[in-house]
Amino acid sequence: MTTAKAARIARLSDKDRGSKIIQWIRFGDRRLRRRHTWLTRFQDQIGLAITLGSAGGMIAMGALYVAELVPAWATIVVSGILASFLHEMEHDLIHSLYFKNSARVQNFMFWIVWLFRGNTVNPWFRKEIHLLHHRVSGHKNDVEERYISNGMPWGLKRLLVMLDPLAALTIQGPKIKRDALPELRRIKAPHKVIPLQRTFMLLWYSFLLLSLTRLGFMVAGADFTPPAWLSPIVTFLNTAAVVYLVPCWLRQAAIQIVSSNMHYYGSTGSPTTAVEIDSLVKQTQVLNSWLVLPLHLFCFNFGATHGIHHFVVNQPFYLRQWGAPFVTKALRRYGVRFNDFASMRRANAWGGGERRFVAAG
Repeated sequence: MTTAKAARIARLSDKDRGSKIIQWIRFGDRRLRRRHTWLTRFQDQIGLAITLGSAGGMIAMGALYVAELVPAWATIVVSGILASFLHEMEHDLIHSLYFKNSARVQNFMFWIVWLFRGNTVNPWFRKEIHLLHHRVSGHKNDVEERYISNGMPWGLKRLLVMLDPLAALTIQGPKIKRDALPELRRIKAPHKVIPLQRTFMLLWYSFLLLSLTRLGFMVAGADFTPPAWLSPIVTFLNTAAVVYLVPCWLRQAAIQIVSSNMHYYGSTGSPTTAVEIDSLVKQTQVLNSWLVLPLHLFCFNFGATHGIHHFVVNQPFYLRQWGAPFVTKALRRYGVRFNDFASMRRANAWGGGERRFVAAG
């Protein structure tokens, strides 16, 4: 990109830069769909196949582990990756990208993606807070992102909020309720459908307690031998941890660390006095550094591609990934930041970094 062109782009408003990025994304999407017409013709079927295939894959891995045909680490890794596919499917379903004219099929798919990721809120409730996130991203009433620590100063509290739902509810819950009470009151979807999340948490904390007990015995140099009445429970918790609990926690922890740090919170100032985000260009950054690769394994390259979704929401996740190498050039050219790790020291505020317009390759 020439100096003159960079100067012209620098004179564009944030709104104009956002429009250019949107045009670029839509052009790339149309080009892919023209080359591969089946992407449009079978979009519903593709979504259903990914949902059922991922859920079936988790069941198969669990069965292979119970049959002692695969090790625990392989079960956890593969199931965690498959659970990340289901998270992307839930996200697409929230934006009605599959079976738009069939609420029955959509609800069936919602049930599948929820049952296989039991440590999340139900998808009907999440749909409302996610659509709110798109309207107020980077503002104090962005319930979805603030619940996973976006805008918090780095420290032990933030780490707990990113990794533990109960800590998030305890630490962030009262603040969010105060800041977003009008929006929360307008949510019509029930927060409680079945006690799936509570059941998951009961099993998860029981497993953690069991693990800490075993660790304590090990440190003390003693053998951990549970009494006969407790032995079946210990066996069940160990198995459930490998086939379900740990993969789900690993997936959730990965995406919450990435998402809470790739979204900006406020343009300038402290988390309590921030000037709120005022454009699509300032809502997200691109995290595609090799440092994030271990996390991206369990959240489907989220940090490198989710910013594209903020500009164009009606694009299935697999097409967003497919077109990312092409679209990333536009993001860089029109001022979206890349690997702005310094934002973590600013509690995710946009201000503090110099905006640059560089060659797109």
